[in-house]
Amino acid sequence: MINKAPDQPGDRALRNLGMIDRRKFAQRLGIGSLSALLPASLGTFASGLAEGPAGRRQFPTPTNINHLSCTVADYARSRDFYMGLFGMRLTWDDGRQCALEFGNPAAPNGIYIRPLSKSTDKPDVGHIAFGIPDFMKYKAAIKREMDRYHLTGIRTDGEVGWTCNDPTGYMLNILIERDKSVFPGAAAPCEIAVSDKCEQAYEVGKKNINATAKPNGSGFKALYFSHVTINVPEGHFTSEIDFYRDVMGMKVIYENRTDNPEAFLRFGQNTLHLQKSAKTGDKAYCNHFAFVIESWHGLSRIRMASK
Repeated sequence: MINKAPDQPGDRALRNLGMIDRRKFAQRLGIGSLSALLPASLGTFASGLAEGPAGRRQFPTPTNINHLSCTVADYARSRDFYMGLFGMRLTWDDGRQCALEFGNPAAPNGIYIRPLSKSTDKPDVGHIAFGIPDFMKYKAAIKREMDRYHLTGIRTDGEVGWTCNDPTGYMLNILIERDKSVFPGAAAPCEIAVSDKCEQAYEVGKKNINATAKPNGSGFKALYFSHVTINVPEGHFTSEIDFYRDVMGMKVIYENRTDNPEAFLRFGQNTLHLQKSAKTGDKAYCNHFAFVIESWHGLSRIRMASK
């Protein structure tokens, strides 16, 4: 069942930026609030290591969210939900976890769906993986910038990616936009991307693709993430904005650092939304994510009328 959800913080700011007549709906499958809205005219930004403030060199600006890593109670139910309602494409499934993608096939956005480690754990979005154009060209330079910024948790994520923590400790992957050597659990077998070990691990997740039901065209079609919201603990908000702007190269399109701080930062077609956490503690977490839907107005009228 799809329920209409209340506006999230920052909705007015997005409407003022050109996202008109916003409607949101939520489906709770253990990973938080989902929403959909009308596409806006979005720009793209130059790649390459550009000179940032105070002489700092920034990463090439991400073009896509290669994946959000979601842990859920029932991976198959969640997989079928995203495929059926949002028309996502199943690209890898080993019978225990899977990878979905949507939008531009050359640099798609995606979601990894994995089972909870323990039944008592809460569903979560454990990390965000940003896709970088020409990653292999800039791989060494990106590592130097992570070291210069004193990020923690830096390690390779297979041959075609890095893992690190942002200034609050929230885990990030910095990856190639799209590659066969990027799939759930690929870090160890794909230490060398073009290798028998990597290829064999990849093929395990391709065997179940044809056996899984495909979208039947009766749902929506997700185009990209409208925004992904990260709740930032008190005292870390300024460093978080500075990192994603100055090092990750995202463009600030709205910012408020007083009262209830929040900021929207654009990269490619997607937007990262940072807001002050209402929870006590020093850990950042993903609060929710939202999709932009193709032909939202007409589709929503048809579906609401059929209820």
